[in-house]
Amino acid sequence: MTVSNSKSRLISILGKYKILIAFLVLIIIISFITPRFMSWQNIINVFRQSSIVGIMAIGATFVIIGGGFDISVGSLLALTAAMVVGFQSSMHWFFAVILVIGVGAAFGALNGFLSAKIHIPPIIATLGTMTIIRGIVYMYTGGYPLYVDSKGFSFIGNGYVGPIPFPIILLLLLVALGQFVLVKTRFGRYTCAIGGNKEAARLSGVKVDLYMIMTFVVGGMMAAVSGIVYASRLLSVTPLAGQGYELDAIASAVIGGTSVSGGEGSVVRTLIGALLLTMITNAFNLMGINLYVQYVFKGLVILAAVGFDSFSKAQS
Repeated sequence: MTVSNSKSRLISILGKYKILIAFLVLIIIISFITPRFMSWQNIINVFRQSSIVGIMAIGATFVIIGGGFDISVGSLLALTAAMVVGFQSSMHWFFAVILVIGVGAAFGALNGFLSAKIHIPPIIATLGTMTIIRGIVYMYTGGYPLYVDSKGFSFIGNGYVGPIPFPIILLLLLVALGQFVLVKTRFGRYTCAIGGNKEAARLSGVKVDLYMIMTFVVGGMMAAVSGIVYASRLLSVTPLAGQGYELDAIASAVIGGTSVSGGEGSVVRTLIGALLLTMITNAFNLMGINLYVQYVFKGLVILAAVGFDSFSKAQS
């Protein structure tokens, strides 16, 4: 009986901390294969490269925990990045940033409304808005790159606070805020309840539609912040910006332990998932491995994460 209890407890611990364990094991393995990996400069590069997708993945975490999916955020990144650059021709960059975050929230609310009120399956609703938003990007830019030259604005993507790049600080602050909201607030608790059992949450008096829309609003706002960091980092935006980013954001959340069926997840573990994906790409680049092989390996990692989650739930 004692052995059985110990075994169950060990399995429970491994399940709870599997992403952290995988993260640490991967660091050790990569460090032996490529000694340059553990250099301070490379560690900073990994975090900085994770910042844009990591911020977007915070929003994806809320949406998925709430029982939804949002594949429009890559296109929304492109639109908000283009707008924050374009708006600076007529206003200060700070006001452009605030306005663009509002644009992200508005599109998030639209996605939430289509899913919660019109009852379009979230993946279909956001597939439609993804196409619409990408079309708006092309109309807004005329199909050409947009450029900006503002030292104040460039600080968001290129500035440093001491030895730490500002995008890393912004990412960590948003992760801390997101985790606090998810764990300590009514919104976070209701999001988990809705994703776990929508009908039970409704019968308990939770305004399911409102809170579901709010998860998409968070997703839209985080996509907008990612777009701002993207534009500030490159000081330019093309109509193709953000393609594939939505898949990396969802993958980061899922690898981090966010259940694809909703109701369970962690913003901190999502950050680890984003770092793990970036680490794999970074290590393969240091080893000179072909880009196509990287795509295959990344796909296998995603399948393994989703498969483990689905298998665990089927066994319980």
